[in-house]
Amino acid sequence: MTQSKSKYQMYQEASLSQKLAHKIPIYQKLAGSDRQISTSIGFLVVLGDMGLIDKNHPSMKLILALLDVQRQAAFATSERTNEITKMGLQMPKSDNLISFDEE
Repeated sequence: MTQSKSKYQMYQEASLSQKLAHKIPIYQKLAGSDRQISTSIGFLVVLGDMGLIDKNHPSMKLILALLDVQRQAAFATSERTNEITKMGLQMPKSDNLISFDEE
């Protein structure tokens, strides 16, 4: 029998991932559901950060943008992405402070 998570536990997990992404920003570009896409993005970003490629060149910007859209599409259409998340992606709302009290 699986145990459901409380609202507080879900908030806590989301908060931890947000803190990690803030501390190590490349996670924002790598998060998604397809490892190959994320690895390709990561390699190109690292090569650019090390000065081995010019990531500001128009063709490199295009490649990174296309990979990013591919990553986002893979996440948005993944069987692992639940219906609530998909609905949220279709109906965005602004940031707000959320507080969960244990019931």
